[in-house]
Amino acid sequence: MPVIMTDELVSGTRHNGRMSPVRRFYLLLCTFDLLFTCLLWIISILVTGEKLFDEFDSQVVHYNIKSSMFDTVLASGGRFTLSVIFYGIMSISHWCVIALTTGGTVSFLVVKVLKYEFSKYQPLTYNVMLVLLSFIISWGEVWFFDLRMIPLERKAKEIWGDYHSKVETRGHRGVEEEGHERRPLLTTQGVTGPSVMERFIEGSTLYEGSIGNFYSPFESPNASDDEDDEDENTGVRIPRKFRRRRDHPLTDQEREWKKKGQKLLETAWTTLNTGDWKLEKKLDNGDMVQVRTVAKKKVFKLTGYVNMAPKLLLEELFYKMEQLPAWNPTLTDSRVIQPIDEFTDISYQVCAEAGGGVVSVRDFVNIRHWAAVEGGTLVSAGGSVTHPAMPEVKGKVRGENGPTCWALRPVPGRPDTCLFQWLLDTDLKGWIPQRVIDKALSGAQFDYIRHMRARAEEITRARAGLLDTSIGSCEDIVINSEG
Repeated sequence: MPVIMTDELVSGTRHNGRMSPVRRFYLLLCTFDLLFTCLLWIISILVTGEKLFDEFDSQVVHYNIKSSMFDTVLASGGRFTLSVIFYGIMSISHWCVIALTTGGTVSFLVVKVLKYEFSKYQPLTYNVMLVLLSFIISWGEVWFFDLRMIPLERKAKEIWGDYHSKVETRGHRGVEEEGHERRPLLTTQGVTGPSVMERFIEGSTLYEGSIGNFYSPFESPNASDDEDDEDENTGVRIPRKFRRRRDHPLTDQEREWKKKGQKLLETAWTTLNTGDWKLEKKLDNGDMVQVRTVAKKKVFKLTGYVNMAPKLLLEELFYKMEQLPAWNPTLTDSRVIQPIDEFTDISYQVCAEAGGGVVSVRDFVNIRHWAAVEGGTLVSAGGSVTHPAMPEVKGKVRGENGPTCWALRPVPGRPDTCLFQWLLDTDLKGWIPQRVIDKALSGAQFDYIRHMRARAEEITRARAGLLDTSIGSCEDIVINSEG
């Protein structure tokens, strides 16, 4: 499992009603604060050579802010007591208590510095350290509370959900009325059935074979063909681990995602084959990028030949997406977030910088769905969705894809060649001039097909016989294949 399923999720999770590890660490930090302050205060007394009990009587019993450092211990004890009561026993998560303890400590220390007679009471170093460390540790507790404890507990609650309390207070019907988007990713079995993530944690309950990894299904051992099932209609080899088990029907949310994937495919296929496309750029080898405006947005269509059978190329692009960054440097990360069935999944991809660094790193969360359409063309389409397991990441701009697709058209008389078309409808977000975006996207498409050809050559072991360009342009091939 990645970090979200190990360190961060476990740290913020309350197991069987007990406090989360990250909250327990916060309370241990408060305990350290108290014990360390006490120890440093005792050391500051011993180094003076005075009798310990005489100093206790002077600083504790006859306390005076001008001569005693015992008040720093009391301030630490106050922070510890309030934190244990409110964040340990009462288990609240509001910031008001930590704000009160820190604000009170800082206010007291300001007064202490102004009142205490540092030059009169030696050693000066230990007295200054007591004041400074009280200030530093109190703010360290604020930092840990605000930047670690609360975010990790909130993330764990969003993923696991507070399902039991919802069932007890509102009942089953009340939970269902929240809607699919607000339903916890992990629910309780027996009420709404096993959740998506539970099935992955249990291992080998959603798909045949072992796929304990929630994001990336394991590859077949030694790429064995015995573990692949061939699709009856298309001949595409589908690894058995991607086939959904019959005793695990789709959930309501998964049915919605699958329906959305099918709709995206229909829309993208229609856009690809209709409208007035204008040539943006064409290379000497026949690769070309065309553009048109759809719903006030500029979309791009790449067309070019790839020396690989359509079904083999689909297998490479859809079922081996974790391997894409290895041969396509335009991607730095590519993985499956949630498989739905053998034709549909939700994926996560991170695109490298483009345009010489003008376009910074972008990441995308997409639903993908593939099917065979007219003329034996294989189409893999997708579009952006939100998924609770992959929130936006700091330092990466979350892009948005409209209906986009890859179309793999068979070339008549050339079974080892396909006409590859890529419909790209994307919003990179951010403040980038449209002219720069257009140039970067068209360049990225040309780079993509170039890397794809290199991959195809590697897979087919550099099959002899290059594509005969005398057939004509890419448009001719499209017309011939449709005819």
